[in-house]
This record gives sequence, structure tokens and C-alpha cells, in this order.
Amino acid sequence: MRLDQYEAFLVELSTELQRYLVSRGARPETAADICQDVFVKALEMDLALPPDKLRGYLYRVAWSTYLDHYRRERRYRELVAQYLIPDRREQVNQQTTGQLTFPFQKLRPKECDLLILRYDQGLSIKEIAARLGRRPGAVKMRLRRVHQKLKRLMGSEWHE
Repeated sequence: MRLDQYEAFLVELSTELQRYLVSRGARPETAADICQDVFVKALEMDLALPPDKLRGYLYRVAWSTYLDHYRRERRYRELVAQYLIPDRREQVNQQTTGQLTFPFQKLRPKECDLLILRYDQGLSIKEIAARLGRRPGAVKMRLRRVHQKLKRLMGSEWHE
């Protein structure tokens, strides 16, 4: 197989993988990110697979990567739903005095809103940026800082 044929094969395979992931429930931007990760993994592996075996391998890697992503997102949504949604926040405070409520109570309302937009409503960084009138880079940085703050708060809570 010539190089230009191989490149065409990879482009076709990439769009095929994206369609597959979207049909299995992934958002289009998530599918594109996962496909990029899959091809990076394929390039980094020491083993060179022929095109007929590469297709199956990439499908398996794409699916397992998507499942990992889905599980991580679901866990974040569960945490947000349990501790940050305003209607339920009072219920949680009344019903539980558990260790997880403390860090979320220490967040500012804007920080809670940002987490809700991202993990409860499932908005992308670009959608959040458009809604808040900010640049996507600024939204990413704010999310990162909120994550770091939660990590610090949860770490200090465990050591008290």
C-alpha cells in the first residue's frame, strides 16, 4: 500500500470511528477528541499493525477510551447532582453531615454554577464560554482552579 493510499485509509477510518462513537452516545466533539487520542496511541505503540488488523484494534481502543470518559463524566455529574444543585443542597445539608459536603460548601456560588454548567448540564467549554461571555481558555482555567480548590479543601478536610 502506498503512502497516499494509507493516509486516505486513515482519514476514512477516523471519520468512521467518529460516526461509530456518536452512534453509541458520544457527543461529536467528544468523539473527535477520542479519535485523536486513539490515533496518538496507535502512533506511540511499538507494534506496527497491517491495515486489516488496525481497524479492529482502533475500534477497541476507541470504545474503551470512550467508556473511560463516560464513567469519569458520570461520576462528576453524580457529585454535582448530590452536592451542588441548589434545590438539593439544602436536603443534603439536612440529611448528611458527611465529609464531602464540607468542601462544596466552601465554594463560591460562581464556582458552583461553573461546575453545574459543565458536569450537570453537560455543556462544552465553548458553550459555557458563550453563555458566560468569556473566552474558552478563561473558562478552562477557571474550571482548573475550581478543581484545584476542591482538591485542597478535600485534602485539608481529611487531615483535620
